[in-house]
Amino acid sequence: MSILNLLPIFLLVFVRLASFFVTAPVWMERQIPAPFKWGAAFFISILVVGLVEPEHIIPMDSSYILLVLKEVFVGLCLGFFVTVLFYAVQLAGSFIDLQSGFAMATMFNPQTGIQENLTGRFFYIVAMLFFLSIDGHHILIRGVLASYDWISVDSWLPSNVSDNLVHLSILIVKDMFWIAILIASPIVATIFLVDIALGILAKTVPQMNLFVVGIPIKMAVHFIVLFVFIPVFLIVMEKLVQTMIHSFEQMLKILGA
Repeated sequence: MSILNLLPIFLLVFVRLASFFVTAPVWMERQIPAPFKWGAAFFISILVVGLVEPEHIIPMDSSYILLVLKEVFVGLCLGFFVTVLFYAVQLAGSFIDLQSGFAMATMFNPQTGIQENLTGRFFYIVAMLFFLSIDGHHILIRGVLASYDWISVDSWLPSNVSDNLVHLSILIVKDMFWIAILIASPIVATIFLVDIALGILAKTVPQMNLFVVGIPIKMAVHFIVLFVFIPVFLIVMEKLVQTMIHSFEQMLKILGA
């Protein structure tokens, strides 16, 4: 195949990879320079373009713009739906801080441009380190490269893709809340027992100022249970990665049906 025939295929491969790197975990962070994202997509596209075999030669006419938009949509979907599951750890941290009294102690995250809870940010950093330690970024790259076997660059999306995507998004959001509850439940339950004990103490010793005593106790219990909970958090992270891989596979089946 000549270079002129490879150029339309290369551009479609590059668009899908670049769109994926914009929304995928690790690469979507603001501290990752934009030239690195585009450069990674460019050089991976050079390696992949020879393996992509469309059924026919792709002409660069008016329909080619629609193929480019389709590749943008596929890349954004593959990265976004995986990233949504990563927000489960930040949601769990919000649940914990709301119960322990740290809900007002937010910090500005320059990566996202919003205020985030302290425990949620801590969980997100630990989750990202765990993800990198198991070569999760390599898993994502292999997944997006496998998408060319499911979704050819010269094919169109199936007619029922919108209904299936809505159904899958509901399942992913459900899994996100379920994983967040699994992460937050030990600490939230422990602090709830502390609240019950403080309530009993308030009835027993009315002259005690629980507003002064209760908040430091809840904060101390928060840090102690958090320290003990870290090994359990890593176990839940394995469940998160498995759910992420399963959602990625479901996304490929829907877009390439």
